[in-house]
Amino acid sequence: MAGALIVFRKELGDHLVSQRIYIIALLVYLISISMTYSSIMGLWGNFSRSEGENLFLKLFTSQQGLVPSFLGFIAFFGPLIGLILVFDAVNRESNQGSMGLVLSQPIHKDSMIIGKFAATVATVMLILSTVFIFTIGMGIATLGAFPTLEEMTRITVFLIFSGVYLSFWIGLGLLYSIYFRREGTSALASIATWLFFTLFYYMIADFLTNVGASSDFIVYTSPSEIYLRASSVIMEPLIRVLGPVSYEKMSMMLASPLSIGDSLLIIWPHLTALTAGMIIIFIVSYIGFIRQEIRST
Repeated sequence: MAGALIVFRKELGDHLVSQRIYIIALLVYLISISMTYSSIMGLWGNFSRSEGENLFLKLFTSQQGLVPSFLGFIAFFGPLIGLILVFDAVNRESNQGSMGLVLSQPIHKDSMIIGKFAATVATVMLILSTVFIFTIGMGIATLGAFPTLEEMTRITVFLIFSGVYLSFWIGLGLLYSIYFRREGTSALASIATWLFFTLFYYMIADFLTNVGASSDFIVYTSPSEIYLRASSVIMEPLIRVLGPVSYEKMSMMLASPLSIGDSLLIIWPHLTALTAGMIIIFIVSYIGFIRQEIRST
């Protein structure tokens, strides 16, 4: 794994000094500032009425007017961050011949693919972590209160789950970069897949609902929908069930917030499914890269 660590450091350094990451970080930070400001203004009047209960969670979930919530932003636009960083991670270097030169050194192919994937995930998590810290800090400065241990635990779980979700898309972009020789083709495939799962998938589900067919299965196979529903349970303790439930069962439920442990029990299948999807995508990418013939010229 020494070779993977070398590749990881090199790729992480390339990401952090690239113009691409500067543009992405600038856009993400500007959007996060606007979303946080909008959420704080909307929650300011609720502080005294709610006695500050779960206000820091609402900073990430509340939507004011046309400004989306932070949760919704990650669900629908977050995949673009990972895809933009990794869509040409392999084919660009292969076309330039630099990939063959690197592999002619005592660095194995498995170290190369693992290092590239891990470095991109670390870069995305660095951006997310700083945005989360900024949002919490801005909330503390303006609301004059501190998040509780329960809120911090839920926000941390939300950050980890967001990392798993974006890692799925990073693995998908890496897969396209391996199997498509041209950067333009892999970029087009990445954007098309993102549009399909975040837009056309819901159009298909709506069509099935209009014709009287069940759309539950097709909705639950969308990574964006899995992430959105599971994250809602994490960040909104009052959500007790996912999916359809009978009136009898609903009437017997107490209107009290769940603990973080109970919320994790509800979303455990979603987290498992998304993690399994990420692992499968990476394994396919790994096998494809190992079998690929790479030349230095």
